[in-house]
Parts: sequence; C-alpha cells; structure tokens
Amino acid sequence: MRTSVLVLLLTLASLQSSSSASPSGKPKGTVCWPLNFAGITVGVNTDSQVQRLLGKGVFRQDEGHTGGRYFIDGNHTTTLHIVEGVDRVVETLTVAEGVSHEIKMSEQTNAVSKWFDPHEPFGNYHALQFGSSKETVVGNLGEPQRRVNPDKWEYESTCACELPSYLTVSFKAGRLVQLELSEEE
Repeated sequence: MRTSVLVLLLTLASLQSSSSASPSGKPKGTVCWPLNFAGITVGVNTDSQVQRLLGKGVFRQDEGHTGGRYFIDGNHTTTLHIVEGVDRVVETLTVAEGVSHEIKMSEQTNAVSKWFDPHEPFGNYHALQFGSSKETVVGNLGEPQRRVNPDKWEYESTCACELPSYLTVSFKAGRLVQLELSEEE
C-alpha cells in the first residue's frame, strides 16, 4: 500500500512539473541568454560603454534614475532607446520601428548611429529579427510566460544573476515591430 501511494505521488509530481515546462525542459515563457542588442547587455553595460559603442545619441536627463539615450539607424527606420538605472547601468533597452516622437526633427542627425543595425538577429540561435511572424517567435522562444494583450508578449530570462529580467515582444499586423529588454529594480 505504501509503495502504491509513493508511486502515485511521484507520478503526479512528474505530470505537474512536465505540464509547466516547455518541450526543451525550460519553464514556459523563459529564455536563457543575455538580454543583449547592438552590443549592449541589460544590467551589465554602463552609459559610458553605450556611448563608446553607439555614440552620444540624444540624451534625456529625466528618464529612469540617471537618464536615457535615443539612437536611430542610418535609414531613419528604427529607434533604439536605452534607459539607465542606478550607477548609470542600462536598465531597459527598447528597439522599435519608426523614429520616436521623443526625438525632435532638429535632433535626428545627432541620434543617428552608424553602429546601430536594426536588422541584427536575436533570439535562440539568432533566428529572430524585426518583421518575424508570431508563429516564428513561438517556434523560436516557445509560448510566452504572459500575453499582456494579443500583440504584446512577455518572456522571463532565467539566466539573470541578480534582478528579474524580461524580454517583451510587440507585434503589428502579425509581425514583430518592437523588442524590449528590461531588468526589474
């Protein structure tokens, strides 16, 4: 009788754990790689390193703890926005189609970074890029941990050292148009 109860409990436990994991064995909606784009890693790089990699961009003092920077690609099709946290460490990195309305027309020349390539791949095996379909994203990252809405999905990075970190993707007309990499305070 005790053996039967033990076997039943172990079977239930394995069923429960397998139902919350993806086929790869990771918990649903998680990724395990550095949250990095354009050479900038969230929670690791500082503002001075961002400037050495991408240039000065357009700085806004009133964002985050210590400011934020905006960059646009040479074709003026995509914006890279970096928000700094404590000790000027990158807290949030957002890449979005279009030129942000936060960048004035007179500032666009200063915001251009020849080192920012919006076509840079990301994701598992660098298989995703802007314009990827929802199906391609699910095929690469798995089901999201949380669907904020049908066009905004959130994944958690399980490889962060200290603070919870998240990857959020947004879609328009079924294709990926925004990537946000963030670290909680």
